[in-house]
This record gives sequence, structure tokens and C-alpha cells, in this order.
Amino acid sequence: MKKAWIIAGGVVVVAAVAAPWAVGMLTEQHWQSATGEFNESQPFFVIETDQYERGYLGSTASGQVYVVDPDTGERHPMGWTGDVSHGITSSTILFNFDLPDDEVFDRIFPDDKPTVKVTTSAWGSSLVELDVPAIDYTDEASGETVNVSQGFATLEVSSDGEQLDFITRWPGLVLRTAEARVSLENLNMEQQSTLLTGSLWTGDGSVTMDKLSVAVQGEPEVVLEGLEMNSSSTPVKDDKAVSATVTTTLDKVVHGGQSYGPHSLDVQLQEMDVAAWNEMLEAIETVQQLSASAGDDPQQAYEQQMQATMAVSGSIEKLMARGMTAITDLNITSPEGPVTGYLRVSHPEQPDEDRVPLMLIAQTIEGEMSVKIPVALGEQYPELGEQLMPMVMQGALVEEGDFYVMDASLNNMTVNLNGQEMPIPMPGMGGGSSMLQ
Repeated sequence: MKKAWIIAGGVVVVAAVAAPWAVGMLTEQHWQSATGEFNESQPFFVIETDQYERGYLGSTASGQVYVVDPDTGERHPMGWTGDVSHGITSSTILFNFDLPDDEVFDRIFPDDKPTVKVTTSAWGSSLVELDVPAIDYTDEASGETVNVSQGFATLEVSSDGEQLDFITRWPGLVLRTAEARVSLENLNMEQQSTLLTGSLWTGDGSVTMDKLSVAVQGEPEVVLEGLEMNSSSTPVKDDKAVSATVTTTLDKVVHGGQSYGPHSLDVQLQEMDVAAWNEMLEAIETVQQLSASAGDDPQQAYEQQMQATMAVSGSIEKLMARGMTAITDLNITSPEGPVTGYLRVSHPEQPDEDRVPLMLIAQTIEGEMSVKIPVALGEQYPELGEQLMPMVMQGALVEEGDFYVMDASLNNMTVNLNGQEMPIPMPGMGGGSSMLQ
């Protein structure tokens, strides 16, 4: 029995001795694959590793980070070095950047500098941590001041790169100039994402902010309190479609000593086809790439742009033909009364052979819209009243008691606006201009 314990202890010792070397080797492999995936996943940054020297308990690495202008492709380099420490089950990389040798930068961060730390586990998951120290800066020439609380952000990536968890906390900021003051309190962001397929991610996210105030000399202070934005996207129909919701709420707006609220905006996309959505994203990306890399041959560039634009139109047609619904619901509280708006647009699913061209989409699309605006709101704000009166005169808005209202629907190429039916002319049939008169 004693011999068995000795053998077991020896195995543990050997494993502990070998672990840092193995973890170091895995870290180098993970680093190379992770940077490659990062470079391919977005157009704004490129990380290049010039040197990676792996040791037993630690390694060193160095390279360049390029900030890329996606419109022109121009790249701005910044050097980096990384000190890697090898543990038994994970490695930690502490990055140092060749930050600009600038007097202003040194005054913004006189002592501690921003740090980036990456921890990679032996099984491949990674944790990226960004820490930004507090800022207390005064521009001696203008007298402008910036005060920022210490903040941080973390990004956790699964071993297969298909799950992301992002968190950032920013406790506060105050910016003062001779004419204005802007302050922000407790900005927090969270996002949990899972790659569904292609470029499409699903998951839940939130952005919250306790307070934002803007005070301009000679004007009443504007304060937003209790801002919250929640988003959620979920695969449906056995992952063949996805539905998404974004809900934004604001507890109140304070202006001129008066408080108004609550307010909300809800946007929904229901059962969007995953394959068509990915195809649209790829087509849009192609258009952007062609715009950034237009060559010396104008004719060739024009033809490529036309083909890419047609691909975008075709993907939108396919997205509509697979069936979809979009809904927007707005509620605003004002001193003069509630302002509400509702819009629903839907398109039925169709066989690909019966797909309607984008320019004829009004033949098959359906929708409804309702709007309610207090009459007193237009009287209180003349600029808004000037926008509303032409719509009242044309019958788009109808006065009912203390409100202007609109009820509209679209079905079978016919618009019903406040009880009045108007057929939509087919393209090429003429008559469109007379409806605007």
C-alpha cells in the first residue's frame, strides 16, 4: 500500500512539473488560432505576432496591432509586447503597448496606465480583462476638465470561439467646459452571445445608465434618469429562423424643472430566415469591401458594385419571401398627454418560384399603423405644429377630442387611412404623383 502511495505521489509530482510546459505549448497554439479568428471576425483591428519565445514557466511575445480604416483600408500600427506566465491549468498574458510619447497622454495617465490581461485555460477558453485607471485631467490652455472613474471590461470566450460573455462597468464621467457640463453615472453593459451560424449570433444583452445630464450655459439643464436597453435574440423553427426583441425604457426626463416619464420603445423582428439573413449580411459586406478597394478601372468597379447591389436586393427578396414580421411600439409621456405609436409590417412565406421582386413588394406585404399625438403638444411647440398641420389638412391625421390620431392599414395593394381606402398604383401605371397632391 505504501508503494502505491509513493507511485501515485510520483505521478502527481511529474504532472505538476510537466504542466507548465504543456500549458505553455497550448497557450502558444491557442494564441495563434485566436488572433487569426479575431482578425477574420471584424474589419477594424489586425493583430500580428512578430516573435513568440516559449519558456518553461513563462514566455515572451511581441508584435503589432493595426487600427484599420474600413473605408480606405489604411492601417495605423502600434507595437505590443506580452509577458506570459505558465500555470498548471492556465496561462496569463499581460500586455504592454507602445503608447504614444505624448505630453497630454502622460498627464491623463500620470501614474497607472491602462492594462490588458488575457488568461487562457488548458482546455482553450479565454478571459480578456481591460482595466482603465481613474482620470483627472485639466487642459491648462482652455480650462476644460475631464474626470472619469476607474472602469473595467471583461470578455470571456469559449474554447470553440462560439460563445462570448462581455461585461463592462463605467461608474462615472464629468466633462466641464466654459459653456457646458456633461455628467454620466453608472454605465453598465452586458452581452451573452452564441454563434448560430455564419455571421449570425443569438443571445441576451443589456445596457443600463443611472443618469445623464447636460447643462449648457443659458439653457435649462436636461437630465435623463433610469435608461435601460434590453435585447434578446432566439433561434426558432429548429434553428432555421431567428426572432429578436430590443426594448428601451427611460424612467424620466427632467427639463426646466419639470419631470416627464416613463417612456418606452419596443422593436421586434419575428421569424427571420437564418440562411437568407446570413446571405444578406455577406452581400452587404461585399458591397463595403468593394467600396473600400475600388481600383483604377472605373468600369470594372461599377460593374462589381452593380453585381453586389443586385446580390443585396436578391437576399432581401429572399428574406421577405421566407416570411417575416417587424413590430415597433412607442410610448412617450408628455405634460400635454401620452404620445403613442404602433407599426406592424409582415410578409407571408412564399415558394421561391413565386418570389416577388423588391420593387413589387407592396403587392404581398401587409401592415397596420396607429399614431396618437396630443393637440396641445403642437400648440406648445410651434415647430412640431408646423409639421403636423399639413398632415391634418391632407387627412393623414384626424382630430378626435384632445388628440390627433391616425389609423392605417395595408392589404391587397390597398391602403385604408382613417376609413378612406386608396389603391396603390402598380409601378409603371402612372397616377402616383396625383396621390401626393
